[in-house]
Amino acid sequence: MLRRSSSLARSLLATGLTWLTLAASPGAQAALLPVNTIVALPTGTTVAAEPQLAGTVIDTLINNFSFVASSGTVSGTIESRVIRAVDGTLDFYWQVSSSANSSDALGSFRLGEIYTSQYLVNWRSDSTGDRAPVSANRFGGSQSSYFNFTFRTTDDTGALVGLAAGETSYFMFLDTDATNYDLSGIMDVADVPVQHISGIFSTFAPAADVVTVPEPGSLALAGLALGLLAVRRRQA
Repeated sequence: MLRRSSSLARSLLATGLTWLTLAASPGAQAALLPVNTIVALPTGTTVAAEPQLAGTVIDTLINNFSFVASSGTVSGTIESRVIRAVDGTLDFYWQVSSSANSSDALGSFRLGEIYTSQYLVNWRSDSTGDRAPVSANRFGGSQSSYFNFTFRTTDDTGALVGLAAGETSYFMFLDTDATNYDLSGIMDVADVPVQHISGIFSTFAPAADVVTVPEPGSLALAGLALGLLAVRRRQA
């Protein structure tokens, strides 16, 4: 849950959530992310496995981040994309890059205020990148529109590692049934222990479908037509 204060933002540590594992197969598809759940993302997915992910980039936004962490400054970029898929719906993509001179690794990429009928997430193994998220988690209750992609894991020595200096993530995505979008979503990044957090940035998110409202004159004509119809029925 990205909040406007860092103390509340630190509550995003993935504790007390239910673990689910996405089948580790070459054709693994987008994972349904229920509330209060962590889903492992061991293999990612591809257009070959999910042809509906094919589409056209219709909007791109790049944000630069920089924040002070335990050993110095962590900086980099977050690229947000909107894809118009072949079925006409919108998919939302993000890629995080850490600068070569970043002092600490990134542990998580966090998103919020993103509303969709269901949360289908994964990462694209057929995209460019150095490191994939190991899992995604979504919160519940009033924070059900908040979810994270997590890079934090342990290496062979048991040490905590994440998206290191000079590394770029694979593209992570949310597959939606939306047909419109805006910049109402929010996002940030945090270090591995989630003790130091970047500023909050706006990102693309599904928007409510636009409903066309008739002009007042059209409404008046429609009302007149209904009135005449009622008169004719009474005369009949």
